[in-house]
Amino acid sequence: MGMCMSTQNDDQEQKKRSQAIDRKLEEDSRRLRRECKILLLGSGESGKSTIVKQMKIIHQNGYSTEELSMYRLTIYKNVIDCAKSLIGAMRQFDVELQTPENKAYCDYLMDYTVDPDPERPLEMKVGQAVSSLWRDQCIPKVMEHSSEFYLMDSAP
Repeated sequence: MGMCMSTQNDDQEQKKRSQAIDRKLEEDSRRLRRECKILLLGSGESGKSTIVKQMKIIHQNGYSTEELSMYRLTIYKNVIDCAKSLIGAMRQFDVELQTPENKAYCDYLMDYTVDPDPERPLEMKVGQAVSSLWRDQCIPKVMEHSSEFYLMDSAP
């Protein structure tokens, strides 16, 4: 009959376990009291995610190598999307390229897709094409229509 009774060792283990749980709860409570939560409201491209990224850099020792690789992919896609947007606007508003080689660059960029592997860099030709296109004398004429097509704020 005495088989179901607890021993003094069991009681001590349970007491230690209870104390450890109490300490953990107290630590969590102290940490949560220091935590500050904010609600960021705003329309698209109003800077909400930029603030979050800056807070991470300032208060959480920045980004890991893996996170940086993923942001690299986002930047590559943004570069290509902006170039395609400019080319589309050029075609939409019948603005002629001033540099003949840019015709081939435009066709190349419109067909280009970013490799989803964040470790693979953009092809050198992409950089040459974007730079050459941006220097073309027709770009100011395209930008006169900037309210009529979408171009990310960071593009110019």
